[in-house]
Amino acid sequence: MHLGVTRKTWRFAGRKIVVSDSLEEIRSAVANIDRIKAANVIIGAGYTGVSLSSGHLGLAHSLLSEQTLGCCELTKRAGYLAGSSAFELAGLALSWDMRSRVVGVATLNALSQLSLGSYADRISTRLGDIVDHLAVRDDDVVAVVGNMAPTVERLRAKAKEVYVLERNLDLRDDETLPDTAAEEVIPESDVVLITGTSIVNGTVDRLLELSKNAREVALVGATAGLPPTVLFRHGATAVGTVKVTDADRAMRIIAEGGGTPSFADAIEFVVYKPVPGAVEV
Repeated sequence: MHLGVTRKTWRFAGRKIVVSDSLEEIRSAVANIDRIKAANVIIGAGYTGVSLSSGHLGLAHSLLSEQTLGCCELTKRAGYLAGSSAFELAGLALSWDMRSRVVGVATLNALSQLSLGSYADRISTRLGDIVDHLAVRDDDVVAVVGNMAPTVERLRAKAKEVYVLERNLDLRDDETLPDTAAEEVIPESDVVLITGTSIVNGTVDRLLELSKNAREVALVGATAGLPPTVLFRHGATAVGTVKVTDADRAMRIIAEGGGTPSFADAIEFVVYKPVPGAVEV
């Protein structure tokens, strides 16, 4: 089945620079990529998971709050996604349709796992919480795009001021700003943390551009699983994401509507940072 990723779509979506660069990097880094298939696709209430014929699994936030439910279904491609070319499925990350883009980003994140070995000498990999691997000073102004409550709490104990920007009305509180404040807040911040869901909703390129004056810029979350070298080239100084350790368990959690807390026994948190001088920017 044709998945709707045409040359015209690729050109028209060219402004999604991080995504298109990730596709190009993966295409050049992964041998025999055209032989890799999507083995299973699950679109859950919290996360979407795409497992590959290679055994790798990629995750992406389903962002149901930004999707519409047409005729009681999320995608007209249901029943045809599994078994399709993984790289073609990843190309859906360029789509303007949010439902397709979620699946595309999850597939990109799965393929990214296959590409890690090709640039292992250019990145350092550490386990743990992203906050522990950022140089946050007590006089810093920090901007956090996405109301990641546990992360925000830890940052407030370290920094002078922490501004939280959130798009979803259900996740806002009295101390949270709308995401439209990014144009004003981020350029004045010393440290910026950007939720990986920005890759799905198409705002990541602008947010990284706004962060160019910050000392530390981190992409954070399970959805931030793109090739780290691509994110580094576009201004990130760190990537805090996850490594799936039990793919079967993770897919069951997704199918049963689980979110990040439920993944505790199926993932480990990893932080990627560039080796000084090894990544072109």
